[in-house]
Amino acid sequence: MGTVYLAEDPLLKRRVAIKVVRVTGAARHQAMLRFRREAEISAQLNHPNLVTVFDVGVEEDLGPFLTMEYVEGKSLGRHIKDKDLDLETSARVLIQAMRALRAAHRRAIVHRDVKPDNILLSEEGRAKLMDFGIARSMGHMSLDPEGPLEDTLLLGGGTEALAQTLALRLTASGDFLGSPAYAPPEVLKGSEGTPASDRYSFAATAFELLTGQLPHPGEGLTAIIIHILQEPVAIPPDMSPRMAGVFQRALSVDPEDRYTSLPEFMEELIDTLPGPVSLRARLFALLGHEEDSTSSVSTARFRIAELGMGDTGAHPIEASPRGTQPVKITLAEDPVETYLSSRRSRIQPQPDEVDWLGVLKWAALVFLLLQVFWWLAPALSRFQLKS
Repeated sequence: MGTVYLAEDPLLKRRVAIKVVRVTGAARHQAMLRFRREAEISAQLNHPNLVTVFDVGVEEDLGPFLTMEYVEGKSLGRHIKDKDLDLETSARVLIQAMRALRAAHRRAIVHRDVKPDNILLSEEGRAKLMDFGIARSMGHMSLDPEGPLEDTLLLGGGTEALAQTLALRLTASGDFLGSPAYAPPEVLKGSEGTPASDRYSFAATAFELLTGQLPHPGEGLTAIIIHILQEPVAIPPDMSPRMAGVFQRALSVDPEDRYTSLPEFMEELIDTLPGPVSLRARLFALLGHEEDSTSSVSTARFRIAELGMGDTGAHPIEASPRGTQPVKITLAEDPVETYLSSRRSRIQPQPDEVDWLGVLKWAALVFLLLQVFWWLAPALSRFQLKS
């Protein structure tokens, strides 16, 4: 859709990447809108595992442009093709990318295009999630302004007709936002993007990184879409049953059946990795450490039992750090209602918890005072009679 240049800021003497889109008319406005969204999200999140955007604007001769930090390295997609990452490095990249995506979810931002090509790995080993240009605070991926593609099924077209219609629109109109090979079934059918759909795309990325193949392979776009819509995950024959179970849950057709948080998925996945216990212990330690120093993840099933220390029984959290509230980001021309606010009407306020310890303390104090009064009452009566 455009060109990316490597440039130097003449004032700050730093290298930057400049993305330029050569379009006109309505497409020019849409490109500018996406660039503004990416800049706004970068400014609000300010996360070490997100690519930082420095500037956004329009040049008359070039069109809309986006200036961002230059990451010297290559994309995770390129690393997958080159097969040059070992198991531990791959897991570390996933943990870092998870942090960036979770930071966006905490603020009700849905990325909608999580894939290996949107994760950069610097030469220093830091993963950077990029391309929030199609992110929305309440992502809706409708492909047909007159009605959802599921109407094709109602008219008797079947899944294949739906997939062919979808593939045609993807290549012809560009209406679909995201990458079909990593998109969950509900998004392909026209439903809105949610954190659950991002978690599906993240799991699909992890699957390809660890196996070298897509969870739903196919020759061509139509075949891949058909596989996603009607076939189970293509588990490689050499994958362990435990790891297969993790991916089958993470890539479930029903969003309600998937993992409810990214840390929970990563914990289960790390626990199934082959290799010595020390490898998994290092990864769990990294998973429990927040590089942005804002919060820490409780690594429950730290699998400390494997180290002879017992299981704490704690569970990971995906909420905001204690003492802070998620910050709502209102993106340009987005619906006012965000993902969190849409859920607010379904969440009933919980009654305050009773402090039973305090109640017991007061009851004990009252009982003690009554006992003292009971013992002193006869003496007080005699004293009054004598007086």
